[in-house]
Amino acid sequence: MSKDTLICFRTSEKLRKALEKISGEERRSLSSCIENILYAHLNKREPKGMDREKRRYPRKRISAPALVRGLDGAVYAGMLHDISLGGIQISVPPDFECEAGEESTISVVFTLPEGERALTVECRPRYIHSNGQTTIGASLVDTDFLSYQMLQSHIME
Repeated sequence: MSKDTLICFRTSEKLRKALEKISGEERRSLSSCIENILYAHLNKREPKGMDREKRRYPRKRISAPALVRGLDGAVYAGMLHDISLGGIQISVPPDFECEAGEESTISVVFTLPEGERALTVECRPRYIHSNGQTTIGASLVDTDFLSYQMLQSHIME
């Protein structure tokens, strides 16, 4: 492994002495000791394998009809496929006009399988995939407190 980059940083005297002690015990240079500590930390943080969940919130499969208001204000019938406290996946007809972006928001109204009250969530489309039907993955932007509580209860059960 090539070591062609120099990194300098400031630290406390106490940390410097602790690192020097570790490097002495391991019979390594201080630079080598710090490098090993950093590599161990990075390896601990990296995903292990392709099937590791990358989402911050667990998602739950669901099959629920939904009404989706697009960017143009028109309302379309859709189907909710999965949901989490961070986002949803929904399919809509191919003529649904939508774009992924920071300025785009869609509104989704649906009822949970055991629920009696309709939930309304504002979402920001993150990805859009079309092949006969349009599938949208969207992050939740806003919802009322009661809807969020109902959503949380449904996901955690």
